[in-house]
This record gives sequence, C-alpha cells and structure tokens, in this order.
Amino acid sequence: MPGSCQLICLQKMHAPIDLPDGVPVNIGRSPETQITDPRCSRNQVLLIADWKNQRVQVKQLGANTSAVDGNDIGHNTEVVMTPDSTLFILSGHFPHRVVFEDIHRTSPKSPEQYKTSHIKESSSKKETSKESIREKDKNHVSKPSKRSLAESSDMPEKKKQRQKTVVMFLGSSKPEDGKRVKDSKEKVSKSSNGDDDEHQLKIIEEKLKQLKKNIQAEKKTSHNEKDKKLKPSPSLTTTAMVSSSSLLVAKENSWTTEEHLYVMTSKGVKARNKIASFDLDGTLITTSSGKVFPVDSNDWKIAYPEIFNEMKRLHQEKYKIVIFTNQLGVSKGKTSIEDLKSKIENVVTKLQVPVQAFVATHDGEFRKPCDGMWEMLKKQYNNGLPIDPKESFYVGDAAGRPANWAPKKKKDFSKSDRLFALNIGLPFKTPEEFFLHQKAAPFEMPQFDPRKLSSKDPLLSSSTQLTKGDREVIVLVGFPACGKSFFSNELLKPKGYVVVNRDTLGSWQKCVKLVNESLPRSSVVVDNTNITKDERTRYIECAKRVKVPCRCFVFTTSIEQCRHNEKFRQITDKYHEKINEMIFNRVKSKYEKPDPSEGFSEIAEVNFVPRFSSPALEAKYKKFLLEK
Repeated sequence: MPGSCQLICLQKMHAPIDLPDGVPVNIGRSPETQITDPRCSRNQVLLIADWKNQRVQVKQLGANTSAVDGNDIGHNTEVVMTPDSTLFILSGHFPHRVVFEDIHRTSPKSPEQYKTSHIKESSSKKETSKESIREKDKNHVSKPSKRSLAESSDMPEKKKQRQKTVVMFLGSSKPEDGKRVKDSKEKVSKSSNGDDDEHQLKIIEEKLKQLKKNIQAEKKTSHNEKDKKLKPSPSLTTTAMVSSSSLLVAKENSWTTEEHLYVMTSKGVKARNKIASFDLDGTLITTSSGKVFPVDSNDWKIAYPEIFNEMKRLHQEKYKIVIFTNQLGVSKGKTSIEDLKSKIENVVTKLQVPVQAFVATHDGEFRKPCDGMWEMLKKQYNNGLPIDPKESFYVGDAAGRPANWAPKKKKDFSKSDRLFALNIGLPFKTPEEFFLHQKAAPFEMPQFDPRKLSSKDPLLSSSTQLTKGDREVIVLVGFPACGKSFFSNELLKPKGYVVVNRDTLGSWQKCVKLVNESLPRSSVVVDNTNITKDERTRYIECAKRVKVPCRCFVFTTSIEQCRHNEKFRQITDKYHEKINEMIFNRVKSKYEKPDPSEGFSEIAEVNFVPRFSSPALEAKYKKFLLEK
C-alpha cells in the first residue's frame, strides 16, 4: 500500500500538496497553489485520495468548469482520476497530476526536489557490499538492482504500477522534463566524491534510462489495451505483414488509434506512391433512407453504381485507395466508435478493393480541412514510401458550391473537402465530376485566404507614433483573436503601460477602477474588444478627469481572419480556452466604428503583422483551418 500521495503542479507554480488517505482536501485560489485567477473559486475542487487503489476522487465545487484529461467535470459532479490523469483546476488551465509513492520520504519543496530526492540520498552514502546495495534497492526506485532490471518483464503488475507512479516525471516526454532529469544528475555529481561515488552515479544514470524506457513501454501497452476495449468487429485482428520491403502488404484487417484519429487498414493494402483519396459520406456512400443524416450505422448505400468500376480500375492501376472522413458525431455521443468501425468495415467490404481509412472523431489538427490525417498517412501509414502529389488526387462533396449549382441542388454545407485538397497539394474533384464526369461546378472560396498573409506590412501608419512621452490612455478596438493582447503585452507593457484587461479582472467596473488608479503615475492601455461607443466612453472619461489624451487604436483584422486565428490557437495550444462562435457573431452585430466625436485625440489603425516562433508554425498558420 502506498505511503503517500501528492498533487503535483505541472507548471511548477507551487510545491507539491499532500493528499492524506481518505481525507477531503480543498484546492482552489490560494497562496498554497499560487492561483490568482478570479474565475477560480477558493474551493474549486474537492480531492479525496484512495491510497490503496491509487486513485483520487475529484468533485467540482466552483461555478466555473474544472476538467480531467480535457473532459469538463461540471458543478457538484464527481469523477475519478489516476496517476495517468491530468487535472485542470480550471478547464484548460493549471494542470496537475497525482503521484502515489510506497516509500516513506520527506515532502519535497519543489517538483525537481521530488524527482531527485532518492538520487541524492543514495549517492550521498558509499555502498561497500553488493548485499547492502540489493537491500537498499528494495526501498529506492532510483537505484534498482541489476537483477531487478533484468527481470523487469517478470515483475508483478502491482509492483510495476508503484514503480511507474514514483518516477512519472522522469519518464515524461516533455522537453522541459528532460532538462529537469539532467539537472538532477548534475546535483548528484556535485554531492559525490571518489571512485565509488562515480561508479554509483553511472549505475544510477543507466538505471534511470532503463526506468524511463520501461515507463514508455508500459504507457504504450496501456494505450493498446484501451483500444482493445473499443470492441472492433471480430473479423479484425492486428496488422500482419508478409514482407520487410518498402512495399509491405497488410495480411489481415486492423484498426489502430492515434489520439483522436482511428485508422483502418484492410487486408491487401500496400504502400503506393500514387494515392486515390476520397471523402466518405456524400462521396462514396449516401443514406439508404433518403434522409440527410443516417438513422443508424446500417443506413447507407454506395452513392453511384459507377463507383465499383472506378475502384477496381484504380486498384489495377496500382493506386492506394484511401478514405479521409470527419466523424464529429463520435465525440458528441451521437454515434459509438464501435458502430462507426463496423460501418466502415462493411463499406470497404462492399467496395471489394483494399482500402485504408482515416477517421477524425474530434475537432483539432486531424479534422479536415486541417492536414493532420494526410500527414499521418505520409509519415506513418505508407511504410516510408514517398507520395507523388502529381499522380494523386482527392474527391469530396464539401466543395463550397452555391445553391443551384445544378438544378434544384442545395448549397454545399461547407468547403472542407476542397480546402483539404488545397492544404495537402492534391488535385480536387467533386463526386459528380469524378464518377459521373460532369463539368466542374461553380464554387466560392473563403473570404480570408491565409496563404496571402504578408509579414511585411507596417504595423501602424507612418504618421502614428506607438507611444507618447507623457501619460495617456490607449483604447484598443477589435474582434476577439485579432491580436490585441499580444500588441499590449509585447509592445506597450515593456514601455511602462499598465495593461487593463476584462478577462483578467472580471468586470468593466474593475477595469475602470484600475485605469483611475494607474493614471496618476503611468500610461494605460485598455485591452478589451471595446466594440461599442458606450464601452469606449468609460475610458475616455477616465482620461478627461486627469486631463491626459486618449487615443484609439483600431485593429483592421477581419472577423474571418479572427476566426482563423482562434482556430490556430486551438490547434497549437492545448490549454487555450476556446472562444465560442456565438461570441464572434455577437461582437460582429454590435460593432460601432470609432469616431473622433467620441473624444479621442487620435484614431489609428493597427494591421495584423504576424510573428512566428518557427517556420513550422508559420506553415501551419498559412493553411486553411476553417471549414467554411
């Protein structure tokens, strides 16, 4: 039975917090957690540790949402977390994990000390006999015996689990965690002296590496076990290959999982440099009931009779046939992954050719038009064989066609398939164009094209100064995700401006209060949307009271580009709190263009000039991320 349990902050904001066995512990906004966000209640979550079963009961007490592993909990709702779970005190913010340990130890003051405490203890004492080393190895995970490492595969499951929880941070895949392990090794080296200590240090380092490998192997095994619980059809088994060459052939059908992506490889699939790729619903199949959405997993039929011959032709011409499909209904609970798997298997059987299917079940980088599924195909599911984009193509029905693109035809529900093809650099056709050889229909492109974004545009007009020598108030005006916060914190805050932000403070009244308190000694920038005249007037009056000028900076970023920026944030920052589409619609409808008559000394325009920390992020930004 474990001897302790602690709540560890993954952002190193505070020292580990002890969770006694069976004792309720309130966690929230407090000096102990260093959380100051006003959205977080002082009693945000209630934690009760179960040492015996190595789990923690979590109950949300606060009004704002907490989450475990990205799943919102809900007020007065209870969930259970394990050492593999991540608790977000506020959904998307303040990530924590629990660590159980079956060793008596002094509570460390920091996560680094937690990770290196056993190493320091063991390296500070010289061991002169193998027997004493073995005895210590029973109690110190950081110094397991050679025998225990050699026999790790035969280790009882309970013991493996205890070992895993103790060295969780050492086995992390995060770059910063790797640095912490390195730091801990340096500390050991400083505290050791003599040949014996150097020898012990080498042993410790080798065993740490072995433990990390064991943990990664256990995580992989655990991940595969979870996938098995999804109960795919009995006809599916693990993929077996009949050759070690670059053109491996799938001997049996299989399903694999990559986070929110499911991949089916049917029997006979072979890596090819020519890819014939298709959407599923509305392209290869349609509902047999005639309804827009299928009533169940059996409500489908092949969309056109011509599909059968086309598939046989493509297979004979040595194309690899691939399906890319968005299936958000799985994450919304409208359909089960088991039913969806069965449906796709049946469709592939009906087509009578080998097919590889990529299924995106959540929002994010795998969902079309994002290129995540295509990248997975290239990097992991084509056996290393390069794909020739000139000899490949993609077919889909979400093509941005307007109403009546053909007699009595409705407007396409989105542009995701056409944009997906643009993102991955493949020629595109609609099902009617490819299977029925109809002429190309008219279509509409998105209003914002990220490919045309320039980083050479000036931030401000040449006549506008970024800052003034004397005190002033700058009121920012712009839609959500237009770049206001970056502008405030990166350009104005370093020059002494106090940044006033409603998301941080909680209400406009607190914003006005902070402006009034700050103006006697410094300039202020109001980092809110400020889309109406009434909102802006509050801060103009603050400036008038102390007789300082008030300027207005209007961000020219369109609402369409702001939506793109928001999607980019969601994809690249897993802790980003999503902005609801309703908010974009509301601010767009309420927007009132600023006018000098409101009392501004100057109204200047701010252009969106992007800065990227890497070429990879810039390339990702310049892809189409929105479906419409």
